[in-house]
Amino acid sequence: MALSVEDKLAIIELSNAQMRSLDDHDVDAWVGAWVPDGTFVATYGTFTGHDAIRDFINGHIAAGKEDGARHLMTNYVVDGDGDTATATCAVTKLQVEKPPFVMATGIYTDIAVRTPEGWRFQSRRLDIDNGAFARAKAEAEAQAADAASRR
Repeated sequence: MALSVEDKLAIIELSNAQMRSLDDHDVDAWVGAWVPDGTFVATYGTFTGHDAIRDFINGHIAAGKEDGARHLMTNYVVDGDGDTATATCAVTKLQVEKPPFVMATGIYTDIAVRTPEGWRFQSRRLDIDNGAFARAKAEAEAQAADAASRR
């Protein structure tokens, strides 16, 4: 049986609410978007289970990588049947506490499953576009050149 419109909206809401919790640094809500044995895959590694996912995001936030960030989720495509769905969407990560700029862009590819608590991620994969890394490299090189010129 194809997914209902309500199911598709619930999966989109799961994704959007998870990103809002990240922007708010609400780790419990962010981790709670996965089933207990769910997997998060990103450039940073593969994290399976709530404990591993929690440890990753706590470290990520502590390192300041989400300071001033706001995530915009767009271009959803949700498909599935019964109690399992696939979803993709684009993400744009903005810096909003300093003069605004795009911090990163990427694509999420998800497998969501229906649980008694509602839809949850079985897996969520983030593929970050190369532009984010090019910007970070250019900033690091500019800082190094500036430091060298001061010597």
